[in-house]
Amino acid sequence: MEHAELLEVLRQLVHYASSGTTASHPDGARRNPTSNYTDAQQFELEKQRIFSRAPQLICLSGDLPEPGSYRTHDDTGVPMVVVRQADGGVRAFVNACAHRAARLVSGSGRLPQGGFVCPYHAWRYGLDGALQAVFKAQSFGPIAAQDYGLQPLPCEEKHGLIYAAPDPEAGFSVDEHLGELGPELGGWRLGEATRIQSGEWRLPTNWKLALDTFCEGYHFGPLHAKTVGQFSLTNCMSYDRYGKHGEHHRLGFPSKAVLGLAHKPESEWGDPFQYFSFVHYIYPNISLLVSQDEVEFFQLFPGETVGEHITRYTLYLRKPVDSEERREHGRQHFDYIYSVVDQEDYWVSAQVQKNLNSGMQRWTTFGRNEPSLINMHRTLRRMAGLPLVDEPAEPGAAA
Repeated sequence: MEHAELLEVLRQLVHYASSGTTASHPDGARRNPTSNYTDAQQFELEKQRIFSRAPQLICLSGDLPEPGSYRTHDDTGVPMVVVRQADGGVRAFVNACAHRAARLVSGSGRLPQGGFVCPYHAWRYGLDGALQAVFKAQSFGPIAAQDYGLQPLPCEEKHGLIYAAPDPEAGFSVDEHLGELGPELGGWRLGEATRIQSGEWRLPTNWKLALDTFCEGYHFGPLHAKTVGQFSLTNCMSYDRYGKHGEHHRLGFPSKAVLGLAHKPESEWGDPFQYFSFVHYIYPNISLLVSQDEVEFFQLFPGETVGEHITRYTLYLRKPVDSEERREHGRQHFDYIYSVVDQEDYWVSAQVQKNLNSGMQRWTTFGRNEPSLINMHRTLRRMAGLPLVDEPAEPGAAA
């Protein structure tokens, strides 16, 4: 991002911090039905109308560094594999052999023989998915080879991001999907970030409930008193929306150091980005944190039932990893963030889900200081083809 834009965000955060205010929603506090997190029919609609259709952010460009590098993705119910091509491009396929549907590869890595080889019957495919050889073809019998290539899936790489869609008919454009957020993300040179470590959670919480924790800083002081709350301001954030329908957002979370800037001339502030980090929500299920040193990539997916979900967390370092000491620092940071999310954010989310499952509470409430939650849930309901259901929390207020 340009220095001028970072400075403008910092000015806004300094104003909020010094005045005890924060970004807010014009509609005020809103009540939302707890069925958003417990209704099985709504959950199925989300899977069908959101996750089976929306392009999925699979990984960053640096995760596929050379021809033959691949990464699998199974969390939408369609087994996908993305692979770097000989010409430097990226393609995606259904991760299944055209012969008997055996899984071709797992996890991530580099294809050792310049293409896919089925572990079941050794059929061979090129990086482009074309069938190259049938094992013992003479005894197998003649086939129309052009009809036995891997099933292609929509795929595009841009701004250091690799997207694919589980629906073969789901044409998409990364630029159209991200709107003006795309070039901003590209400005962070995400494709050059170095992957350090990944982890996951499989928890008894609805995927949206888990996602909520990444979308506000109201909880920093109470929940993270001994961790994040030690250095981050509570209940103070900037908020900007992106995309054709405002489906994405960017939150700026300041450190407590901004409190010392209100009475300093801007010429003495130095690098604006040392005072805050950005957390981007990328529709439908991504939380992407960008700070001076790190990129923290969270992917959240529905589980088997409405009250279950999967989170995958990957840490990247933005600066060159030119020593083992630097890599070890990254691993320590990963362990710290994983512990905070696990023992604080996701611990409380699991307790909330238990309470919601009891059916004893009809509503939860998003304050006007949580505008990102109000708008995100409205977007998710709209994309699932469901009516908006939030209502004013203030008695007598207009809907």
